[in-house]
Amino acid sequence: MEAPLTSRFNIRRVEPQDLPRIAAIEAAAYPWATHWTPESYLCPPGGERWAYVAQGERGVAGFVLARWVGGEMEILNLAVEPEERRRGAGRALVAAALEEGAGRGAAQVFLEVRESNRAAREFYSRLGFAVCGRRPGYYQEPEEDAVLMARAVAPHS
Repeated sequence: MEAPLTSRFNIRRVEPQDLPRIAAIEAAAYPWATHWTPESYLCPPGGERWAYVAQGERGVAGFVLARWVGGEMEILNLAVEPEERRRGAGRALVAAALEEGAGRGAAQVFLEVRESNRAAREFYSRLGFAVCGRRPGYYQEPEEDAVLMARAVAPHS
């Protein structure tokens, strides 16, 4: 997935030099983004997990981490630098993750989002995700329920 998905961002696999920028974007998204170790984003092609960054004019603007589990996919983490939000990076990252999942044969994609993260829940709703459950006390620091969301993954063509 090296080709740009939008005129503004090039979506590509995470490379080692991206890890400091990913950590900075995660820190800026606290408490919304789940925090993973930097090495979690270095995913070998064909492995259980995959990660992409959105490369813009000013560098890495956001990232997504997803995984393949039992015929389904899960978006584990998505964050975009605050100054780059609402400019297409998040949408392009989700599209890239869904394309990868479709290529692996996933029929459904799931994710969890903090109950209080209204902006993220609205973003995912605009992308076709619907609430399908809740996990009480799922998040820590601060403790909060997770809202489960899901949608179908379009078949890979």
